[in-house]
Amino acid sequence: MHRKRKKKEYIVHNVDLAFDILFFLAQNPNSTFEKILEHIDSSSYQIEKILDVLTARGYINYNHKKKTYSLGIKNFEVGYSYLSHVDIRNIAKPYLQYLGDKFQENVYLAIRSGFEVVYIDSYEVNRPVVVKSRVGRLLPLYASASGKVHLADMDEDELEEFFREEKLIPYTKKTITDKEKLLKHIQMVREQGYAIDDEEWEEEVRCLSVPVRDHTGRVAAAVTLSAPSWRLPSEVLTGEIKDEFIKKAKELSERLGYTEE
Repeated sequence: MHRKRKKKEYIVHNVDLAFDILFFLAQNPNSTFEKILEHIDSSSYQIEKILDVLTARGYINYNHKKKTYSLGIKNFEVGYSYLSHVDIRNIAKPYLQYLGDKFQENVYLAIRSGFEVVYIDSYEVNRPVVVKSRVGRLLPLYASASGKVHLADMDEDELEEFFREEKLIPYTKKTITDKEKLLKHIQMVREQGYAIDDEEWEEEVRCLSVPVRDHTGRVAAAVTLSAPSWRLPSEVLTGEIKDEFIKKAKELSERLGYTEE
């Protein structure tokens, strides 16, 4: 003999079921009722009632012509509300620590501020010789690895504004100060998915930077490794280190709501 389900248990079960339906439609938009019923473990009556409630609340859209269900605008409102309150520094901290511990070099989080980048957080390792802390410092977009990541995210109009406003001055003998060369370099950063600062901002300092994207697909920040150039040859930087940074930046981007679609 089956025991009678208590009202509270019934409500909790329906809430759980509603989330199952929402997550299913997130992966399978434009699904018919029959398809939902096939993949959700519940009765047709129960699923129909939950679909009615979610549709009335705007969490699901029903296409009367095609007789299909998809996610509604309310899901975006909830997601955007969460993302607008996300503190990227708190989310990024374990990633900075992981990368710093793994490669025993200082790792930074940088965001764009106008036509410069500012380092807002770091994980600094305990070694006899390290690059001095960059937290709070402003660096030029064109002469830093993190800055190049942000430049590569700009569209044509934004880049033209940048070149109108900024004078490309040399900080070292390796700083790229020619507009056409810099444009080609930016395109290369876009294609390869990472940027290198090869002693362009400071002599004897080499950096690697990868983009962190938000839910819109734009670059929200850059994760950057800085080290003495004599300890970090370019071929080492662009091998395992680059691969691991790209991997972790992708995970961090997903935490911020980014999807490749």
